[in-house]
Amino acid sequence: MSRLLPRLMVCAALLASTAVQAQGYVGLGLDYSMTTAPLINFANMAVMNNNSMNTGRKAGSQPARLEAPPAVRRNAQELARIFPASSQAAMAQAFQQSMDVYQQIAAKMGWQRDDLEGAMAAFIVGNYMVFANREVQDGEFAAVAEQLRQGGGTRRLAETQSAETIRNLYEKSAMVGAFMALAYKSQQQKAQPEHVAANLRNSARENLKLVLGADPERLQIDERGVMLVK
Repeated sequence: MSRLLPRLMVCAALLASTAVQAQGYVGLGLDYSMTTAPLINFANMAVMNNNSMNTGRKAGSQPARLEAPPAVRRNAQELARIFPASSQAAMAQAFQQSMDVYQQIAAKMGWQRDDLEGAMAAFIVGNYMVFANREVQDGEFAAVAEQLRQGGGTRRLAETQSAETIRNLYEKSAMVGAFMALAYKSQQQKAQPEHVAANLRNSARENLKLVLGADPERLQIDERGVMLVK
């Protein structure tokens, strides 16, 4: 990951600075219109917290599996299409490298390959880190993935959408999540100009709002997962 970081840091700055020019930037090309409800039902969190999440017992559900073959290059190119033509090749490569980073992270977390909830958790956590300007610890990251497994929203998607659609959702979520997490880390190492950081944070805000259906200002990630605070 350390060898990828310098290049991805440059591309993260490029992403932020060109965001205001890109059409359809919200979600970085992810289509969540397929969902009928947010992926996390915050109304059920109290019940969930009183059960397995606070007792240390894992839920019995297995991660939603992917059946379609990998399409990393195509999905990276699709994500890059929202950027100016002169930047698309560099951004496509950055997203492909971000997928490599995500796979390293998933292996570190002990998740099976092609774990849809893990990728969705990465998307949420990466955007949250940029928006809240806060590092998310491994235990908190794992809690978000477990929260998604218990909630069943991703499993319902996998049951109702085509295999290709779910493959695209998995790969794009993993790419964007890892990319945003690296953008956060690059900002900690070398502060970007204020307008660049603001553009990236605004993008993270819209991404979180899109998938969670809640005001990002009220979101908090801790050892319980994603919570709504007053």
